[in-house]
Amino acid sequence: MLDHPNHFLLSPLAAIMDNLLHISSSWTWVTPNSISYFHILVAVLAGKCVSSDSLSYRRLGVILFQARTWLDDLDGHVARKRANIAGERSDVGSNGYIVDGVCDAVGCLALIIGLYQFLVRNSSRRGGYDKLLQLPVSSSIVEPGNGIQKNSNIALRNILLITVHLFLTSATWNRYIYLYQDLLETNYRTPSISRERLYARQTIIIRSLSFWIIVLCWKFVNFHAMMDYLLLAIFFDRMREYVKLVRWSSYVIVLLLVYVTEFHFLRAYTYVRDVSSLIDEQISSTDVFTQG
Repeated sequence: MLDHPNHFLLSPLAAIMDNLLHISSSWTWVTPNSISYFHILVAVLAGKCVSSDSLSYRRLGVILFQARTWLDDLDGHVARKRANIAGERSDVGSNGYIVDGVCDAVGCLALIIGLYQFLVRNSSRRGGYDKLLQLPVSSSIVEPGNGIQKNSNIALRNILLITVHLFLTSATWNRYIYLYQDLLETNYRTPSISRERLYARQTIIIRSLSFWIIVLCWKFVNFHAMMDYLLLAIFFDRMREYVKLVRWSSYVIVLLLVYVTEFHFLRAYTYVRDVSSLIDEQISSTDVFTQG
C-alpha cells in the first residue's frame, strides 16, 4: 500500500545505503530517533525554501523535502534491522514508532507553513505569471491592507482543506495497514480453525483481485502519494491549479475508498477468522447450557 516513489526508489536506496555503510550494525551512535530528529531540520529548511518567491528556491525545497522522506525511510529501515523485524512491518506502539510519527508530523507542518506563506503573497499568480490588475470602475480606492487580509483568508482556507485531507488520509491509511497486517501476517487463530486452514484462507485473500485493487488504489491515494502530488505542484509552479483541483474532490475520493476498504476488510476478517463458525459454536453451547 506504499506509494511508488517510496516503494521503488526511496526504500531501496535506504537499504542500499545501509548495506554500503553498515549503519544499522556498525554506526551504533546513530539511532533511528536521531535520524528522525535530523530530518525535522531538513523539513524546516524545505519549508523555508518553499515560502520563497523564487521558483528555483521552491524547487530546492521540493528536493530537500524528498531528502527528508528518504531519511524517514532510512530511520525505519535501521530500526527494523536492529529489532530483527523482517519486511516492512512497523512496530506499532513502540517508542520509536511514536517518535517517528511525531517527527513526520512536525516536518510536514513545516512544509505546510512555508506553503501558506507563499500562497499569502502570491494568491493572484496563475501558472507562474501575475494576473493583470483590473482598473477600478469608481473613484473609490481599495485599502492595501484589505487585499492582503483577503489573500490571507483565502490561503488559510485552502491550506486548512489540504491539511485536514492529509491528516484524514494518513489516519485511515495507517489504520488499514495495521488491520490488514494483523489479519494476513499473523499466526493467531481461533479454536474453530486449524493453522493450515488459516494459512490457506490468508493466501486466498492476498491473491484475490479485490484485495489487489484496493492495494493499488491506496498506492495512489495514501498520505505519501498525496505529498508527492503536492510537491510536484510546487516544483512545476502549479499550486493554484492543484488547490482548485483537489480541495473538495480529494475528500470524495478518500472517503469512498475508506468505505470500500472497510467493507472489504470486514468480509475478509469474517472469512479468515471463521467468525461465522465461532458464532455458531457459541450459540450451540448457549443452547446446551439453557437446556441443561
